[in-house]
Formats: sequence, C-alpha cells, structure tokens
Amino acid sequence: MSTIDYYQAWLRIKEDLQKCVADDEQIQTFANTYVGVKPQSTAVELLARLYGKSCELYNKLCDIYDQTLQPQRSEYLKKFIDALTCRIIEYKSMLEEVECLEYTYADNALQQMLMVPDNIEIMCPFFYPFEIRSAELQYVVDEILAGNRLGDPEPTPSELERRKEEELEMLRIKEEEKEAEIKRKLAMGEDIPESIASVKYTAAELAEMSRLAEFNAHIMNLQRMIRTRKVIQENTQKKNKDFMQYLLLAGLATPEANDHLKQRAAAVIKQSYRQFMKLKRDHLRDYHLRAKLGMIMTSWAPPSQKIQLEKVKEKRREYRREYFKNWLEAHVKEKSRIFRLRQHDIMEDISDEIRAWMLEWYKGARAFDEYPWPLEGGSILIVRGETFTVEEYLVWVEVEQKRQKLLEQNPKTPEDIKAEKKAAKEEKRKAAADAKAREDKRIMAYKKMRPNPETDPGIYYRIGKASDPLQESWKLYNNTWQDIDSRYAPLDAIKGHIMRLITENVQQEIQYELRPIVDEMMMMELSKLRAALKCDLDLIGEKMPLVRKRKKPKKPKKVKPEKSTPEELFQKLVDAGIVIKYPKVTLKEYWGDQNYAAAVTRAIMYTPRFSPPCIGDVQQLVRVRCLLTIGSECQGVPRAHLLAGPKYSGKKTLIYAVATETNSILMDLSPMNVYNKFPGPKGMKQMFALVNKVARLMQPTIIMVDNADKLFYKKVPKEEKMFDPTRLSSDFFKEIIKPIKPPDKLLIIGTATEPWNAKNGPMSKVFPNVILLPNTDYGSLVYILQKLVMKYHGVNRDFNVHSLAQTLRGYDIKSIKQGVATVLNSSRIAQLGFKPLNPMEIIDAVLNDNDAICTEPFDYEFFNTWYKSYSKFGSIFNEYIELLAVQLEMKLKLDEKNKKKKKK
Repeated sequence: MSTIDYYQAWLRIKEDLQKCVADDEQIQTFANTYVGVKPQSTAVELLARLYGKSCELYNKLCDIYDQTLQPQRSEYLKKFIDALTCRIIEYKSMLEEVECLEYTYADNALQQMLMVPDNIEIMCPFFYPFEIRSAELQYVVDEILAGNRLGDPEPTPSELERRKEEELEMLRIKEEEKEAEIKRKLAMGEDIPESIASVKYTAAELAEMSRLAEFNAHIMNLQRMIRTRKVIQENTQKKNKDFMQYLLLAGLATPEANDHLKQRAAAVIKQSYRQFMKLKRDHLRDYHLRAKLGMIMTSWAPPSQKIQLEKVKEKRREYRREYFKNWLEAHVKEKSRIFRLRQHDIMEDISDEIRAWMLEWYKGARAFDEYPWPLEGGSILIVRGETFTVEEYLVWVEVEQKRQKLLEQNPKTPEDIKAEKKAAKEEKRKAAADAKAREDKRIMAYKKMRPNPETDPGIYYRIGKASDPLQESWKLYNNTWQDIDSRYAPLDAIKGHIMRLITENVQQEIQYELRPIVDEMMMMELSKLRAALKCDLDLIGEKMPLVRKRKKPKKPKKVKPEKSTPEELFQKLVDAGIVIKYPKVTLKEYWGDQNYAAAVTRAIMYTPRFSPPCIGDVQQLVRVRCLLTIGSECQGVPRAHLLAGPKYSGKKTLIYAVATETNSILMDLSPMNVYNKFPGPKGMKQMFALVNKVARLMQPTIIMVDNADKLFYKKVPKEEKMFDPTRLSSDFFKEIIKPIKPPDKLLIIGTATEPWNAKNGPMSKVFPNVILLPNTDYGSLVYILQKLVMKYHGVNRDFNVHSLAQTLRGYDIKSIKQGVATVLNSSRIAQLGFKPLNPMEIIDAVLNDNDAICTEPFDYEFFNTWYKSYSKFGSIFNEYIELLAVQLEMKLKLDEKNKKKKKK
C-alpha cells in the first residue's frame, strides 16, 4: 500500500472508530440505567459484536500506527491503541461474566457481521518489541544472553598481575610438554612434525586450519566418488559391448522384429502412455482442487507473500524513523527560534494572566487567594480553574465565620473533637454499610426474579471503567485534527509534519518551562499586595479577611542513584540462572483447532450444551490475558496468571511464545531453580530486590514460576524436602506481585501439573487468574498430525490422520511429535515411495514411548474438580446451571398452563 492508501484507510478507520464509540456509549447507558438484556444469547451477541469490532479496529490501528509517515498523528494513534486495549480486556471480562466461563465464543455475532474468527485474532503490536526497551538496554540483553560478559567489574592491578602470571605458567607447561614430546619421538626414532618442532599458531589459526582440512577432506571424498562412478560406467559399457559382439559372432543374437510388429507395439505404447498421462493430469487437477479447498495439506508451499510484505513494511519503517527524526529536528529549531524571539512576550502574557486573577479576587472579595504551591503545579492550577473562585470563597467565608462564632460560644475540648471525628467515621462506615445492604438487597431481588421467565429482567452489564479514556482520546484527536483530516488533505498531513502544530506545541512547552520563573515573581508581588492591603485595613481599623490555607504537598522522595550499572545487575541474574535464554517460538506454533460448535450449542434457550474447549481456544485467551496485559497501562487488570493442565500439554511453550512475541526477558523463579540460590533470609531479600530492579529496568519482563503448585504444597513430599520448594511462598506476593503498578510492563505466569496438592488460598492470592488447558481432542489432533506428517513429500495425501487422531486422543502432544519423528527417520523416508506409511507405525511408536502420558477423561476430571473449587467461574457456572434447570421447569409449567387455557 502507498502512503495515500494508508491515509485513506485511516479515514475509513475513523468512521468505524466513531461508530464503535457510539455503540460503547449505548452499552454504558444500559449498564448505568440497569437495563436488562434477554435472552442470554442476545446479551452475549451484543457484547460479542462490540468485542469483535474492537479487535478488528485494534489490528487495523496497529497496522496504521506501524506504517504511518506522519509522526504527529502517531502520538494520537498510540493513545487510541492504549485506550482500546483496556476496553478490549474489559469486554472480554464482561463476556466471561455473562457466559459464566473463561472460554467465550463470538461466532454468532461474527456471522451477522460477515466476519471470520481470524478477523478478531489479536495480533501482537509491532511497537511491543521495538519501542518499549531502549536500544542501549537491548544491546546489553543481546550481548549477555549471547555469552559475552559485560557486567564484570574492572580488574584491579593485582588481579591483572595474577592473570599474567597464570598465562606465563600455562605457556611454560605447554613448552615443557612439547619438549617432552620431541624427546620421546627422538628416542623412538619417529619423524618430528614441523608443526611441533618450530611453527607456533594462534587458537584462531588452528581453528581455521582444522575447518579447511575438514573441507578439503569432503572435497576429496566427492572427487573420489565421481571418478569411481565414471570408471564403473565405462567398464560396464565395454563389458556389454563385448558381450553383444560375442553373440553376433556366435550367431546367438535375437533377430530384429518385422516392421508390422514394431508399428503395433508402438501403437500400444502410445495408447497406454496417453491414458497414463490423462489419468495423471486428472489426478493433478483433483490434487490442486483439494489443496485449494483445504481438503489436503501439500508438502511444499510457495514462498509466502507475507515475507515480501514484511520486507516492504520494514522499508517503510525506515522512512518512518527518518520522518520522525526530521520532525524532532524541526521541533528543536522552532523551539530555539520562539524562545529567542518571544521569551519576554510569553512571560509578560503569563504575568498579565495572573495579575488579572489577582484583580478579579480584589474586586470581588477584597482579598487575595493563596498562591498554589510549585509542587502542585503553580499557576497552572489557576489556568485550569482548579483553585477557589470568588463565589466559592464568599460562601466558604460565611460558613467559616459561623463556625468560629459557634466555637467562641461553645469552645470544644480535645475530647469533643475526638468524639466528633469518631462519630463522622462511624457515620461514614454506616453509610457504606447501608449502601452495601441496598446493593445486596437489589441483587437478592434480581436473583429471585430470574427463575421465572416472565419476570426475568435479563442480564445486567457491568459499568465499564475503560470507556471514558476511549471517548476522551477520540475527543482529543478531533479537537486537533478535525479540520486537517479531509479526503484531499495537504501533503504534510499525510507524511512529514505540520509546522503549525509544531509551533503550537512549542509555545505550550515554553510556557510550562517559563511558568515556574514567573510564579516566583508573582508570589513576591502577591506578598507585597497583601502587605499593602494589611496597611490599608489597619488604617481603617479592619481585620485581614479570612484566607483558606493550602496544604503544602509533600516533596517527592529523591531517587537514590544506583551504585551498580544495568550490565552488572543483569549479569548477576544471568550468572545465577534466574534470567534464562528461551527458545524463540510464536503463538501460531501452538497448534490446535477451535471449537466451532460451542457458540451455537450455548445459545440454545434453557437447555444449552457446554462442550469442552479445544486446544486452539487457548491461543485467543492467552492473547487477550497475556499479550495485551503486558503492554497496557490498564488499572485493576491482573498481572499474574496460572496455566494448569496435564504434563506436556504446552504450558512452557505458551510462556516462551508470549516472551518471544513481546521481546521480553524471561526470569525463572521456579522452586526447583532457586532452591540453592541466594541462601538464607538475607539472600532471599537480595534476590527479590535484584529481580524487581532488573525486571523494571529491562522491561518488558515475564517471571515464570514452573510447577507453581509446589510453591504452595499442602504437605511437602519426603523426596522434595531437601529442595525446600515452599521457600518463596510467604514473601512472593509481598515482594513480587504487590509492587507491580500499571506502567510496569511485567507479567507473572505460573504452571501447575498437580494443582490439587497446593493450598488454594495462598495460591489464588498470587495467581488470581487461571487458564485450564484442555485435554487433547480429536479436531486438534487431526490438525497437529496433518502438520507433522504432511510436510514429508513421500507421504500419501490421503493418509488416514482421522482414525489416527481418534486413537491417540488423550495422549500428550510432545509424545506424538516424538513418535512421528521416530518413525519418519531418514531410512523410512527413503522407503515411502514403495512402502506407504501405515498409521499403526505411529501408534506403536507412541505406545512404546515410556515417557508418553495418556490423560483419560476420568483422569482429567481431577482438573475439572479442582478448577471449580479454585476459579471464581466454578461457583458461578454451578449457580448458572441450577438457574437454567429452574427456568426450564418454570417454562414447562407456564407452557402447560397456556395450553389448558387455550383448550378451555
């Protein structure tokens, strides 16, 4: 797409964004006014439509932000993306509350909007990996994880001398060994190689010589093979020629056939060949058709156009960085120009503005208000209207005078003041208790009305807290760009920068910089005016008017400079094995199929069917809860998640995928990884402090707690007592979870294989959100087996993966992958042409694997039972099922009554 195309796409997105904001306001109106939506399927569809539109808009906005060449618009696009991110997370949470389950399905709403699930698949924004961590810190991360040491302190002179002595000692030992080898060879009468006798090579030269010798050996082998093959061919041809000559001379050669027989034979061959080619063309045509329809998976795919598209996008990113640099240079030049030319004028304008405020107070109240403290913002509060107005002041003075008269008439003792404070506190507590009681009463009344289909008010939506930032960002953009954005906008609105906006921003920045200087002057002027007012009032015998004293804000604590450099801190954690290097995988590589029937079966009135989620559904849940959360600044969003599921179900793969997509560093605080690191209480405090420092310094950061259930053991097994797995459990929440604030790009992900062995209370405090990974299902295994088997060219495209998937249901994916790799080794691949692959070969390989784990439905019930007791959705879902049963019973009774009335 060209720059003009991206701009036109942005204009279309603006229209969609405006509609989305309007629909969001409607949902907010429903929530604020307690308007119920029924039936439940309709409530789900309304939310799902908004969720689907928001996800599609999010992906489009990220693409526009990535490729726009207008740096001034990028700032607003980033605000849109941040606000929409929080709203998407909120929509997902509301959908979960309405559906009473973590896995939600928007398929019915997508069908109405003519969309497919891929349209709402949240993509990781481009700016996560490239714009969060600075280039300097990224260099430190890359170098240290590559094995290069950056954080080591500078060696002392004594250390340098010791190293030099060690090197000399090593050289002396090598020389002695060489001399001993020469003496031995002389004594045995062997030849002394030149390399040992005289020549000395460096380590790099020796490595290069070794590599060259290996290369030459391979070349010699190839040449020997080619020469041997040529000699064999010549000998075979000579042997065959001599044999034919012998047959001719002996009269034993077969006579040639006559011409008629040759022609008939040629005709048969031609006919057979034509039929063969026709069948081959039909088979090829059928193969291509089935491949296009997705009925089969080809072994070779042409180079994806996405690769070429990514190259084009990367080129545009270079232009984007160049335009951004030009914009910064223009900003700096304009700022220096305006500062030089208009510095005194701007200071005079600010002074006049504050003097006008003082004059207004003097005319209206014959007094002066307290000047705002510099730490509060100074005169900025006056401009924003966040100080007392004259009318408010007059009302306050009247109330304050009455209060002082009452105090003079009835002076209060410290005990009275204490009793008043206690009464006010009790009244506040009572008001809160009354409000809670009213809310509980409303909920109880709501629950009583729900069982009866005729009195059921429907679903009440939760009031969203992330709606206002979305609307504010929309209004903020329109205030600046509404007159600029048009179908035929000027070139500087499409790429480059608009000078008028730079001038306006620069003037505002200069005002912010000069305002503290003006505030000091104005505070001195105000003190003189007060002194003059006091003299005037003293002359006429009046007191100074009351003034509300402003509470002095606390000075922010000075941040102590860090003694250690980022390289040293990061190197310490890498050396301790807490920061680990992880394999690079993506969420796309977490294979699995989705549950496409869930939306339809859940929408059935009164008797919905809740089919279990599939492996592919996990991917979208992780995208929303992990990918969006780690890059957002949303308030109240949990930053700790627990992945629970059978062994080898892909829990670590999901963690690596989230870390890869967000370019996060990965810290491993698993019980079995830190049991022997930083020993003792002091060592543990030091470890927590170091983890917190580096996690925020190098953010985005993911803290992995593998086998988190062992951290909260009910009873530690005897064989694990030596590892002390519960060592971090008491301080983990206080030291790691509690300090996380919304600007921090941190995420804590734990895994659990036997979560029923842990204490639910302490574990739910650390990991309030849980994602239960489903067992391997038929649809997902079909998809996985096709991916694994069909990449081999010799495998028949009609290979029966369906019966194979049906047989291997419940087996872990890791064992299935290893089974396929074991069967399809190099020798078996070579035999595929004449010995087709049999599904039993893969089944036998999986069954013969001692590490293979098969989780039967009965075994998986342990996870379901634990999940219902651990997750908040467990009890909610049970209540919902009971409600549906009562509603169905009431519905049948009402239908029976209506039938009787009709008969009468």
